[in-house]
Formats: sequence, structure tokens, C-alpha cells
Amino acid sequence: MLMLGRQGLHVNRPRLRRAANRLLDEFQPELTIEELEQEDGFAEPLFEALGVQRVQSLDYSQFEGASFAHDLNTPIPSELVGKFDIVLDGGTLEHVFDVKTAMTNAFDLLAPGGTFIAASPGNNWFAHGFYQFGPELVFSFWKRTKGCEVLQCTFLPEFPRDAPFEIEDPYETKRRLRMAKKLVPQRCYLFYVVRKPLEASDVSETPLQGDYTHRWSEAGSGGDGA
Repeated sequence: MLMLGRQGLHVNRPRLRRAANRLLDEFQPELTIEELEQEDGFAEPLFEALGVQRVQSLDYSQFEGASFAHDLNTPIPSELVGKFDIVLDGGTLEHVFDVKTAMTNAFDLLAPGGTFIAASPGNNWFAHGFYQFGPELVFSFWKRTKGCEVLQCTFLPEFPRDAPFEIEDPYETKRRLRMAKKLVPQRCYLFYVVRKPLEASDVSETPLQGDYTHRWSEAGSGGDGA
């Protein structure tokens, strides 16, 4: 497994600790949150408890002790291509200016059949990074450009009192996403999981927005594009 940026485990507030221990009681009753914490505050023990055999990390520098130092604005070295069964982005790609190269790197890091998991800043994260990604990127880049299977794409509010909701592919629904009435006033995340194909797919090289792609297709086939 590779973390983009060395992820931390931050459960310092009492309310968070209680919630974390309730989750452990339900899914891993033999563990406590204290057993998953390490002195430097990073999250390797959490993923090891989930069954990951080797947890590594990649960052721009080794200031936080990452396994690999690499600038994601540039293509990854050949020795890292296809090396990882799981790549986790807990909030790194939005800080990389060259989005196309960074996203392609994330794809290239995955082994065939590997899984990419992302929790990206969604609404109300203004000034957090260079970008605030929308769900259209999940379907246009990962699904249609790279041929991946989208296993989950979820709007995830920061606080559990607000319900998450699944996001559909605009190309499949044939209309642009309508989310204004579903958004909440606090911060939220775009959480998604995709699986890389076992074999390379013959798909387009440049992402195109799904609802427009449908309209162009309809117009080319004689439809009215509505």
C-alpha cells in the first residue's frame, strides 16, 4: 500500500476518541484506539490492523519521513510504476499544480487490478489547496479515460449528523449533477474508490465532461441532445 503524503491519525478530541472506539468495538473489538496510535502520530498501525502487510508513503520531501520523495508534478520513476495494490490519497493531489500529471501518476502507481482510494476536500475548503475537485473528475478521468471501475463515489459531510449520499455518473444519467439542495453548510469530502483494470483499455486520452459527451453523441446520431 502507498499513501500519497504520509497520513496521520488524529483523534485527539474526546468526542472523536469515543466515536473511534465505538467503531472499533463494532468491527475490531480486540483493539482500542490507543493501540493504533504511534508516537509520531502517523497512521501505519491503523492500516496494518486492517490487514495491510506493508505500508509506504510518497511525498514531495522526506520532512515527515516518507518512504519515497518525489514531486508529483513530474512523472513517477519507472521503478514505482505498477508497484502498489492500494494507493490512498487522503488529501494530497489538490496540492499539486499539474493535475494531469498528478492524476496520471496515481493511476500509474497502481498494479493491474489495484485500488485507488481518495478522500478529497469538497465543498467549503476554499484556500486549502490549488484545487477543489468535483465528482465529474472521478467519472471522466478514472472511468472513461483510464477504464477503471468506480466502486464508490460519495458526498461525505464532515459531521455524522448529516447523511452522506452517493453520486451518479452524469454520462449515465444524461444530465449534469444537481447538488445545490443536498449540500450542507459545513465542510465535506469527495470520497471515492476505483479499481484499475487488469489489462489496459482502449479509451480516450483526454477527459471530457460527461453531460457534454452525451449531448455531442446525441447530436451526432441525429438526436436533439435534450
